[in-house]
Amino acid sequence: MTLIEVQKKYNTQAKCLKLLEKLRWGKTVKCSYCGSTKTKRQKAEKNRHTCKNCKRSFSVLVDTIFEDTRLPLPKWFIVIAMMLNSKSGISAKEIQRNIGGSYKTSYYVAMRIRIGMLINNTKLGGMIEMDESYFGGKARKRQKSEDSQANISTTSLKRGRGTNKVSVAGMVQRKGMVKTKLIEKLTRRNLLHMLKTYAKQENSILITDGFRSYKDLESYIDRLEINHSKSFSKGIVHVNTIEGFWSYVKNGIKGSYKSISKKYLPFYLVEYEWKFNNRNYRGNEFEKYLKNALKQEKELEYWKAKDGKKVKEIAYN
Repeated sequence: MTLIEVQKKYNTQAKCLKLLEKLRWGKTVKCSYCGSTKTKRQKAEKNRHTCKNCKRSFSVLVDTIFEDTRLPLPKWFIVIAMMLNSKSGISAKEIQRNIGGSYKTSYYVAMRIRIGMLINNTKLGGMIEMDESYFGGKARKRQKSEDSQANISTTSLKRGRGTNKVSVAGMVQRKGMVKTKLIEKLTRRNLLHMLKTYAKQENSILITDGFRSYKDLESYIDRLEINHSKSFSKGIVHVNTIEGFWSYVKNGIKGSYKSISKKYLPFYLVEYEWKFNNRNYRGNEFEKYLKNALKQEKELEYWKAKDGKKVKEIAYN
């Protein structure tokens, strides 16, 4: 949906709540706490309900990304539409310039919206490509000197495997969905756990490059290998799809966000996963997103930096 359509159709709090209730409950209201259908709408507050079973008051926003928000839902819907329509991403500062308010509000709204993009129970099948990528900036020369009079020596920072950048493993089904995961150590055990979690074993073939940790995955799934020292593709044997996804993510981060901390990188990866997975969707993506978002709890509080420590920023190129 375009921004104009969203503004016209959902320009009041009541209209937004009505849509959320329809997408979450359908025709029968269910208690957000105990799941009982024995409920009644409150007369004083028409947007809230009372459960006859557990005697608790609730609204459709309970246990969702919208819970406890002070920002009006029409503004939420505008930001959601902006993020869905911005295929390369949109920064919190740009959101602030469009909806007003503080930067902090725009930042946390965007983060909660990314939580709503999380797709649970992803299972890939058929032809599956697997590859890893490294985030943390372009390799540059580093200067070292013991004092101002000492000679300056330069050391080249390593790129690719063996670097100290953030390593992310990714899997993509040909003409299907993609799934990524931050993995500190790209060992056989960690990669196998990711494979078992997100891939179907039956009627599936894994395609990788020659990284030695991938060789041991053959014990779980049939595997084909492309030797990049000789060629980048050999018929159907290639990892061009997942490498194209890495390029899409890095170009988006570089252009829209400039720098992202390692701690919050998973949120942004989820955003790019959603956009990639819905690239060919021809239905109402806005309502599809809301239906998925209503299944996600407000989890952002578990990702806050502890003890007031500043999160280290990493430039992504």
